[in-house]
This record gives sequence, structure tokens and C-alpha cells, in this order.
Amino acid sequence: MRVAHVLLGRCNPDSANGVDKTVYYLAKYQAALGAKVMIFSLTLKEPIPVPGAEVNTFPPPKSKWARLWPRSPRGLLEALLAWVPDVVHFHSVHIGTFVGLGSLLKREGVPYVVTPNGGFAPGRLARVGPEVRAYVRLLEKPYLEGARFVHAVSHNDVEGLRSLGVRARVVVVPNGIDPAAVPARVDSDLLRRRFPVLQGKRVFLFLGRLDPVHKGLDLLLEAFAAARLPAAALVLVGPDWRGSLARLWEQARRLGLEERVVFAGPAFGEEKWAYLAGADVFVHPSRWEGFSFSVLEAMTMGKPVLLSKPADPGEVSAYGAGVTVDPKVPQLVEGIRELGEAPTKRLNEMGLRARALVEGQFDWQGIALRLISEYER
Repeated sequence: MRVAHVLLGRCNPDSANGVDKTVYYLAKYQAALGAKVMIFSLTLKEPIPVPGAEVNTFPPPKSKWARLWPRSPRGLLEALLAWVPDVVHFHSVHIGTFVGLGSLLKREGVPYVVTPNGGFAPGRLARVGPEVRAYVRLLEKPYLEGARFVHAVSHNDVEGLRSLGVRARVVVVPNGIDPAAVPARVDSDLLRRRFPVLQGKRVFLFLGRLDPVHKGLDLLLEAFAAARLPAAALVLVGPDWRGSLARLWEQARRLGLEERVVFAGPAFGEEKWAYLAGADVFVHPSRWEGFSFSVLEAMTMGKPVLLSKPADPGEVSAYGAGVTVDPKVPQLVEGIRELGEAPTKRLNEMGLRARALVEGQFDWQGIALRLISEYER
């Protein structure tokens, strides 16, 4: 089986971009299972080696409009066809280069697969303008329906595709986590040493880009203030997103949360794992989501989770690994109070279930094998 993965970006296991992580690990584990894997990466950055796979880079579109226009760079198409793939797997949507390539591959008899990665999640579709819907209807719908299947990483894209009337075969296979990426030892005291205001507090922690609208951080701050838990603190870990950090700071100040909210900045590698280990509860209140790696990472560290329903990787509440709520302030208040007032023993039990859930359902090797089986089918 010869598998070509195509993405706009660079494969990077430490990236804050989930698609970069997905392609890295999927390619790595498919190669480990014996597939021949080539990555076609549209990036100007130096490629990061992917164990067992080849990485080929090409210039990305130069502008927003160039990104949307359905054209196929000649060099990329020639390189793809010369490698003679059995299947081409495109990652993400609203990328005209992929739409153009899909049409040409179909003409050449080369099957392709598309992973939207949350691009059609209902919460996101509710916020896009008429131009995006027109783009999907006129250009992307034929491209998606021409795929051998659409790979959804969660139920979110399935709902969105159906609402758009896309008649494509959909296969749901989640993302996973690589056990080798988790350090054997972490400094679980680092968070409280670095931010002494957290001493003696029950710490709720969010990890991801500080995008208030997508990640629901505006809702989280409102709910945290309304929950009125003086013995709890909130830590937001992640990079600023288009200047939103200042807006979140101002919201926290207006809500009187200056002493109970910490903006910790971005964290990667061992620092990221140490922050997760130092938290009591992981919280991720996205309005929409493809599939959040930070949720799996927190659960792997044995942390109970408070998630919006779009961010739930699968039956977290039913499994007893955490609490899932609608991404609305009143429901978040209830979740914060429930986990903020729960005995430590209960939180520990939920954390153990969270880790067991990840180990049982989100192993990259099993996920890579499932997709190879779908390619072959």
C-alpha cells in the first residue's frame, strides 16, 4: 500500500496545530505497519523528519485568494503522479489546491480521501458567511463526493456534512496519542512554583491557542466568575491568537478575576506535560471542534476533564472520566461547581478512568491500521 498524505503546513509532533500533529503520527504509524508513505507538505519551513516516511515540500499558496482558488501547481501534481500512490489523503478543507488536485487525480484514476478536521463542525458552520457556504456548495461538494470516503475524526464533521447535503461515504476514525511522546517523569510542582498564586487552589487548566470564539474562552471566564469558587483558580496555557490575549485580560479584569486567572503563555515539550500534571481539572469549552489533542494529553496524564460536547472525543461522561456540557455559560457554571467542589478522591478516580479510556480507544497504531483497512476497501 502506497499512501500519499497532502497537507497545507508542516508535519510537527509539537505543533499547536492539530493537523500538523495528525499527519506526523498517522504517517509514522502507517509506515511502521509496512505501508510506503510519502508526505507532500505545502510549506516554506524546513521539513521535520517523520520516522519511516519520506517528506517532500512545495511552496504554499501566496495569498488567501490563491489558497481558495481550485488550481493544481504543476510540480506538485507531477510529483504525486510520479510516486504512483495507491491512495492520496488530503488533510483539511477550504484549500483550493486540494480541490484542483482532486479533480485531476480522479481523471487519472487515482483514488483520494479527505479529512475535514473540524472544517464542517456545526458550530463553525453557524458562524461562516454566505461566501464560504457558496464555496462549499459550488466547489467543495463535488470534490468531497468524488472522494472514496471522507474521514471524520469525530461526529462533528458527520453532522456538518449531512447538513450541507454532501452525499459522500463517511468513515469515523478518531485521532490518537503516541505513548512514546509522554515523559516517564514530569515535574508536577512546576506550575505552582512558577505561579505561587495557585498554591492551595484547585486548578482548572486550559491548553490550546487563546482563541476566545472558537475555544469558548469568553464563556469560560464568564462561567468561572459566576461559579463563585474562591478556592479555585484558572490557568490558560497557549499562544496569543490574533491579539485576543489583551481582550481576555480585559474580560478577566472586568469580572474581578485578576487574582484567580493565570495567563501562562505557550508551553511545549516537558513544560507542557508538567503543567498538565500540576492541574486538578482540565477544561476545554470549545464552541466547535475537530479533535483536540490537548484533551487526550490531559486524559493521558490522568486528569478529569470538563468539556463542551463538541470537544468530547467520545463518551467521556458515560465512561465516568469527566463532565460534558453544552458550550453555554449556565451549563459551564454547573460543571465548574461540580468538579470544583468534588472530593479529591472522586477527581482521582475520574482521572484513572480518563487514562484508561485513552489507552483503550485512542492508540495511534490501531487508528493507523483502521485507516489502512479503509484504504484497501
